Amino acid sequence: MIPSARMRAGAVTLFAITVLAAPRLPAEEINRIVATVDGEPVTAFEFRAYLEDLGNPPQPEEVMLDSLITEKLLTKEAAAKGIKVRDEDIDAYIEQVKTRNSLDDAGFEAALIQQGMDIESYRQRIRDELLRSQLVNQEIRSRVNVSPEEVERHYDANREEYRIGGGRTVRDIFFAFPPLADVEEVEAVLQRAIEVRGKVGSRRSFRKLAEEYSDGPGADQGGLLGTFEKGDMTDELDAVVFSIEPGEVSEPIVTGDGVHLIMVEGDVEASYQPIEELEDDIRDRLYDQALAERYQDWLAEDLREQHHVEVLN
Repeated sequence: MIPSARMRAGAVTLFAITVLAAPRLPAEEINRIVATVDGEPVTAFEFRAYLEDLGNPPQPEEVMLDSLITEKLLTKEAAAKGIKVRDEDIDAYIEQVKTRNSLDDAGFEAALIQQGMDIESYRQRIRDELLRSQLVNQEIRSRVNVSPEEVERHYDANREEYRIGGGRTVRDIFFAFPPLADVEEVEAVLQRAIEVRGKVGSRRSFRKLAEEYSDGPGADQGGLLGTFEKGDMTDELDAVVFSIEPGEVSEPIVTGDGVHLIMVEGDVEASYQPIEELEDDIRDRLYDQALAERYQDWLAEDLREQHHVEVLN
């Protein structure tokens, strides 16, 4: 991924100073060349040390070797373009690491020693990371732009993401089953629901019947449950609520707790967050996407074309 400002800040953790000791390998393995970058060898020992440094991630070796080669290419490219990192930048980076991990100078040096690293080698590692970050900023960020038209197209294509409210206002007359109800008690509750449904002649009568008969929430408000979007209610009720017309009363709906008579009071039209409130967030999202795509293209094409890489079996 591209080292954005947020990512660089998040990366300043104790992991940044965790480097395991290089693995012990047979002499022939140490000297074996696994790849070359512009004629410079990458040894098996160096590759194994790289994997250990990253905590031996669960990725195929060919993927990780390509990652190591990419780091070398970025470092070489930064040097070729004259990109430099000041000592003050490294000092500031280290101070962030210490602050985030509540380490003083002694604690920081002790952490490095515990991981088999001295301060100079650590500073070199940070220098390489900052070099690569500056290179990406120079080669990629300056070439990525998101226009107002792109923001508007994204908003129009994903408008439902920005919907506010809307749905169906629902009233309910609920007939609860007695605790541990047997078959006869369940049937009696169902028959009661059928009888009450037969008394419904209008929305007003439904409200009055709910006040009189309902055992459910909102009975004192004519059985008002509220306004719901599709998927907000249980599957049994949701399927009915969004299949009947406003003013229509459902057939009795038997659930595990009792029997429902549902009436849709009406539809509430949705509103949408205005694009003016969202354009900054949308622009940031599109920018990050474009940046990632441009970075991958640059790594796979532009950068590789300028160097000779050979991976050996």
